[in-house]
Amino acid sequence: MNGEGPHRPPPRGRLLFRVRRSLDRRGATATEFALVAIPFFTTIIILMETCWQLATGAALDHASLKASRFGATGSSEMPSWQRRDTPEDELPATRADAIKWLVRQSTGGLIRSDPSLLRVTTRSFRSLGGMAGTPDETAGGSDAIVEYTIRYTQPFISGGLAASFWGGTGITHETTIVVRNEPFENAGGTGG
Repeated sequence: MNGEGPHRPPPRGRLLFRVRRSLDRRGATATEFALVAIPFFTTIIILMETCWQLATGAALDHASLKASRFGATGSSEMPSWQRRDTPEDELPATRADAIKWLVRQSTGGLIRSDPSLLRVTTRSFRSLGGMAGTPDETAGGSDAIVEYTIRYTQPFISGGLAASFWGGTGITHETTIVVRNEPFENAGGTGG
């Protein structure tokens, strides 16, 4: 040591040293974020899809109960509490159409109105013992046993991301309920 004191880099060298050290820290932070963000956002998307599909299933179960209850009464006219603000010309004309309309209305907006995604079928039998036989594809007449099947394909909310993992465009939900129609005047036929 020749008496000059400790060696310090020139001012320009210190600035480059600080910039390089700052970039190293930012790079580490970005790497850590990437390592944590991918599993975090994947988990969030999976949770959203799961909740969406569970809510759809519950809504369809609720809709099947409402539709079967309406169908069992034999009426083809929607009750005023169910119609809400729907104009008269947009209401269904037949009992079978009213059942499908009621399913759409009873899900709280969870299902799309695309007819290719929703299928509501009704099969009626004259008696419980007759369920092994050939059914009528109607909502049944008075005292008939009626099977309501609602099938709906709920598209994924994350689109292609979930579709690439699941292997389809959505999950198909199906619910079936069997009821006995009430005794009613069958003035309008078998409920076609």
